[in-house]
Amino acid sequence: MVQSNEWTLRRETVLLPELLLDAEAEQSIELDYVLPDYCPDFFRLLHCDADVTVTSQEIRDGMLHAAFRVRLRVLYCAPECRAVQTVSQQLNCTKQFSLSAAAGTAPCMISLHADPAYLNCRAVSSRRIDVRGALRLSARVTAVKSAEVLSGAEGLGIRTLGRPVGFLSKFLTAEKSFALSEDAVIPDAQPAMLSLLRDSVTLTVSEARITAGKLIVRGEAVLTLLYAAETGTETYTAAFPFSQIAEADGLTDDMTPSVAAVLSDLLLTPEASGDGELRLLHCDFRILLQCTAGACSSAQLLCDAFSTVCPVTLTAETVPLLTMPVPLCETRSLRTVLTEKDGILTKVCTVWAVPERVQTVSGENGGTVLKGQLRCCVMAEDADGSLQMLEQTEPFDWKLPEVSPELPLPALTVRSCTYTLSGADSVTVQTELLLSGQAAGTAGQKLLTDILPDAEAALPDADQYALRLCFGQPNETVWEIAKRYHTAPEAILAENSIAGDPLGAQQLLLIPNVR
Repeated sequence: MVQSNEWTLRRETVLLPELLLDAEAEQSIELDYVLPDYCPDFFRLLHCDADVTVTSQEIRDGMLHAAFRVRLRVLYCAPECRAVQTVSQQLNCTKQFSLSAAAGTAPCMISLHADPAYLNCRAVSSRRIDVRGALRLSARVTAVKSAEVLSGAEGLGIRTLGRPVGFLSKFLTAEKSFALSEDAVIPDAQPAMLSLLRDSVTLTVSEARITAGKLIVRGEAVLTLLYAAETGTETYTAAFPFSQIAEADGLTDDMTPSVAAVLSDLLLTPEASGDGELRLLHCDFRILLQCTAGACSSAQLLCDAFSTVCPVTLTAETVPLLTMPVPLCETRSLRTVLTEKDGILTKVCTVWAVPERVQTVSGENGGTVLKGQLRCCVMAEDADGSLQMLEQTEPFDWKLPEVSPELPLPALTVRSCTYTLSGADSVTVQTELLLSGQAAGTAGQKLLTDILPDAEAALPDADQYALRLCFGQPNETVWEIAKRYHTAPEAILAENSIAGDPLGAQQLLLIPNVR
C-alpha cells in the first residue's frame, strides 16, 4: 500500500519470467580403448554413437553447474564372425555456464540438453579403438520473479479502467532422485542374448497430484534392448512402474503440479543361468523427478487511469504474466528414406531414431516453433549376409500451440519407429514423435505499474464550464471521451442516451463538469 495525502494505490503481486541464461557450448570427448581379451579383433566399424544424460544441475555462485554422463557405444564386426560385437564405455564430464543476473532466492526453471555434435571412430589396430568427438550443450535458465502491478486507486478524483486477468500467484520447484531396481527376463520364445548392443529408456509420468501437502507421482520406465543372438539381432522391451512421494516447502493442496522424469543413470548387469544362457538382466535405474507446482489467481488489474481534479503521470508496461501450465499432447510423423548405394538389402535387423539439437524459437508470424533434426539408423543385411549400417539426419520444424518460446517444454520422445523395405537398396522409416507433458506459458498484458498525481497543478479548463457539447465519433468509448474532458464516465452515461459502448455512430453528447 502506497499513500500520498488522500491518494491511495492498491497493488497486486504477480509472477514474471526473467531469462538468466540462453547459451550453447561444446564439450570434447575422447576415448583411447584397448579391447579386453574376451573381445574378438576389430575388423569393420558398423556404428558409433553416444548416449548423453544430464546427471545433475545446480545454480550456485552465479553459475549453472551441470554434470553429464556419456556412454560411448561402438558396434563392429570381427573377422569370420557374423555376430555383431560391441564396446561400451562410460565417461563423465562437467560444464559451467555464467548467468546474466543473480537468481537470488527466486525459483528457476532449468532446461538443459546434450547430444553429440560429431563422433569419429577409427581402429588404430585390431585391438585398439580411438574415438574423438564433441558434445553440443544447450542451457536455458528462467527465473520466476515477483513484480507489482496496480489493482486499484482512490482519492484526488481518480477514475480507473481495469480488466479481469488470470495469473500465476504461487510457484515453486523441487527435485527428487530415487533408485529403481528391477529384473528383465528375456522369454523362452526369444533366443538368448550373446551381447547387449544398444539400450534406450523412455520415462513417462502418468499421475502427479498433491495430497496433504505432499506430491504423489506415478509413472513407468520402458526399457528397450537391442542384442546379438545366435540367430542375428533381436529386440526386447520391458516396462517397470514406479511410485514416489516428493515433499517441498510451501507445497499446498491448491497448487497444480507438473513433473518431468529424467534418467540420470542406468546399470544393466546380465546374469547367466545354469545352462550358460543370458536371459536375466539386473536393471538399476537412477531417476530424477523435476517438479514444479503453481497456483493461479485472478484480479481486476488497471490498464488506464486519469483524475478529474489534477494531472497524473501513468507508468504502463507490457507485463509477461506467467500463466498456469497447459497440458500438451502433440504428435508429429516424419518419413525418412535411407539408401545403400553399394549393395542390395535383403533384411532389416532393426531401426531406431533419435531427435537431436531440439530448440524452441519464435515463429515468423508469432507463436512457437520447435526445431531440431532427426537421426535415423537402420541395421540391415545385404545379399552376402553382411551387416550394413545406414544413417541419415534430416531437419524438422514443428509449429506448436500457444506456448512461450522462452520457457521449457516437455522432452521430445520417439513414440514409435517402423520401417518398410521399400526397394532393393532403400528402407523407408516412419517415425512418430511425441511431445507430452505440461508447458508453462505467458500472457503479455499492458498494465499500469504506477500512477503519480500532481496535486499542486490544475487541469486545463478547470472549473471554466458547467456543461459542454461534443460529437462522439464512431467506435469511440465513453471512457476515452471522459478521459479527454477529465470527467466521470458515469456522468456522461447519466446525461445522454447512449445505445452502446463503443459508439456505433457519430453522436452529440452532453459533457458534465465533474470535479
